[in-house]
Amino acid sequence: MKLYYLLFPFLILLSSCSSDEDSNPVNTEKTATGFVRGTINGSNWYSSEITTSKSGNTRIVKATQKLTNYHIFSSSVIELKISVSQTGKFGIGENEPGFTYYVKAYYTLVSRSGTEDENYKAYFDNISFMTINRISDKDLDASFNFNGRTDDSTKTISLSSGSVLIDC
Repeated sequence: MKLYYLLFPFLILLSSCSSDEDSNPVNTEKTATGFVRGTINGSNWYSSEITTSKSGNTRIVKATQKLTNYHIFSSSVIELKISVSQTGKFGIGENEPGFTYYVKAYYTLVSRSGTEDENYKAYFDNISFMTINRISDKDLDASFNFNGRTDDSTKTISLSSGSVLIDC
């Protein structure tokens, strides 16, 4: 019986510990319905899947287009980070010296090998804008254009006639 009293607290302690608690953070991404589309360097682009999440005041929209006939890249992704909750016209860019942008945009070509992704960041250049017609926790209706370039500025993209209309 003494052994039972010694073993019981040890078993409770052992069963209450879990190494998985910190290794699985909560995923706040939700699948959205609707579309994200535009023209990238003269070619039509249309999302095949869209996810959205919210972190503080920032709404993040990730739209993916699967590339089935492309040997180097498996998909392309447009990511919009919107840190404003009101309608209006906003510049898209990175936080350049003296400027703070409430909308950031990224375009990524995802390589099939997983090591050669091409990442483009939108820069204002007096061209990159988003007009938000409606924004809430439940939906987003906006149009946008942006120019993006790689960090080394050797490659550029131009996204025109972009629009997003999603329900979350």
